[in-house]
Amino acid sequence: MLSAIRNKSKGWVAYVVVGFITIPFALFGIQDYVSGSSNASIATVDGEDVDINVYYQELNTQQRNLQQQLGAAYSQEIDNALKQTLIDSMINEKLLENFANSLDVVTLDDEVRSVIEMNQAFIVDGKFSEDRYSQLLRLNSYSPAGYEIAQSKALTRDQIKRNLSGSAFMSSTQIKQLNDLASQEREVSYIALNTSDYESQVSVSQSEISDYFNENRSNFIEGRKVKVDFVELSLADMEEPASPDEETLKSLYDDNLELYTNSERRRAQHILVENEELAKELLEQINQGADFSELAIVNSKDTSSNEKGGDLGFFEKDLMGAEFDEAAFAMNVGEVSEIVSTDYGYFHIIKLTDIEVETVQSFDDVTEQLVALNKKNVSKKMLFDSLEEFASLAYEESLDMVADQFGLELQTSDYFASSSNQYDDAFVSAAFSETVIDEGENSEVIELSAEKFVVLSLSSAQPEREKELDEVKDQVASILSNIGAKILIDNLSLAIATALVSGDELMTNKLLTDNELKWNKEGWISRAKELPFDVTSIAFSIPKPIEGEHTYSSRSVDSLTSLVIDLSGVRLPEEDADTGIAALYMSQANNEMFVSLIKQLRENADIKIFSDLL
Repeated sequence: MLSAIRNKSKGWVAYVVVGFITIPFALFGIQDYVSGSSNASIATVDGEDVDINVYYQELNTQQRNLQQQLGAAYSQEIDNALKQTLIDSMINEKLLENFANSLDVVTLDDEVRSVIEMNQAFIVDGKFSEDRYSQLLRLNSYSPAGYEIAQSKALTRDQIKRNLSGSAFMSSTQIKQLNDLASQEREVSYIALNTSDYESQVSVSQSEISDYFNENRSNFIEGRKVKVDFVELSLADMEEPASPDEETLKSLYDDNLELYTNSERRRAQHILVENEELAKELLEQINQGADFSELAIVNSKDTSSNEKGGDLGFFEKDLMGAEFDEAAFAMNVGEVSEIVSTDYGYFHIIKLTDIEVETVQSFDDVTEQLVALNKKNVSKKMLFDSLEEFASLAYEESLDMVADQFGLELQTSDYFASSSNQYDDAFVSAAFSETVIDEGENSEVIELSAEKFVVLSLSSAQPEREKELDEVKDQVASILSNIGAKILIDNLSLAIATALVSGDELMTNKLLTDNELKWNKEGWISRAKELPFDVTSIAFSIPKPIEGEHTYSSRSVDSLTSLVIDLSGVRLPEEDADTGIAALYMSQANNEMFVSLIKQLRENADIKIFSDLL
């Protein structure tokens, strides 16, 4: 059957949809943080290098993530798009840094220090730890001065984005037009066709399998694999500390009293509305004896609580917002607040229903917990005290010497590829680093968690190789079956839509009955409605129908799915947009300005990309 399809469909591979994948790289600052860079560059921006080591490190991580997500669907086209996206992101970072320098935008030392002290990686027992900060920097070959300079550069680049905020302008007419589009609702039904339901109808010959394999050998390459030796040092390897005395425990209790304190909690109902006049009307009804719960069910815009009569459950301070907290924690049980406004243009009416007073567990009640906490703290200190010697010895000696010195087991991994999810990402990345795989040296100390560290070295490696047909024939057969099935469902969805448009009810019913297809009737949906197969996006891209009629469309969604869409109506909500919508559109406008800035900077810069290195 596949041969017949191929004969009838010139260039049938074109029917397979390969969607564009947008990857949100968080690269601003990465070039400043990665150590060990050389003079080699993957690109230049106005004569300044874009570090090739950084590029390959990030590329390896992103390739591995995508391969895990996509499996066999990962292709050379996707890999090429990934490489281009990555290099573009790194170039944008460099452009933004140069732009900030040209404007003399600087970040104060106090700002840098504040950001560092809030970094969770440096927090121990709820507080910034200078010891942990220094330890982690040493382990990753950073100096405090170099790290702080890198942070300063990243914050300076961020200032550019912040300075754009508020500089965009939109008229009330523009906002009204955009709101009409955003708040529009559409009445939608759809039929989803999946290749898995039609693959059994596709027959694939051995010659077709062989032809496809020979034409696409590059897609069936098994990457280089490695086996590594490693030594792991963890909190569990530390000698159990002696039991602390009572004075130590009482001091620990005083220092960590917040851990054993249950803060005051309050329970409340609320009604959330967007219009102050409506809030006043509802408050008057409540004061006249109306049922608070019933009013919340009908009027509250808080969809997470309105069906429960506005009940929010118990909450502590600093959870609901300053304005809400101020009112709720000043009330007695049974009282109803005045109207509470927020900075976001919403209005609350609050009813306090219960109070749980603050309680503190006594020293005697938590003695066992304190003993465990003390032992863990002592073990952590022992671990970090050991790490420096561990790292130093691993730098100078073989791993078996390291294992003997610390009384640890020298372990050996299985063979794994750079895309492996069998081991931690940091572990895999180190195994395929230049230091380990090319130079044959021990890796740096790798932090697998806050309580586990490892050093590894290459045991053996298997080179990249082309797989033989016998190894992948089942995979190829599956690919070809999917392709054939995709052509079938694309043609079927088109046939159904064509019958609907022409009004051929008999043909429509036959196609649906023969293929056991049913309509998914979603009714009226907004743009915020999440539906499978990107139905929402497609439904809002279809031309609206003439009053009383339908618009039908056939869409190929991806390599697995085709849709038939029935759009039967379009409507706008009666109410105008509230003021909060303006903030959303202004945010969008500011983002567009940032994109425009990057575009302008790229147009004016001398950018050279060494494509042969990508």
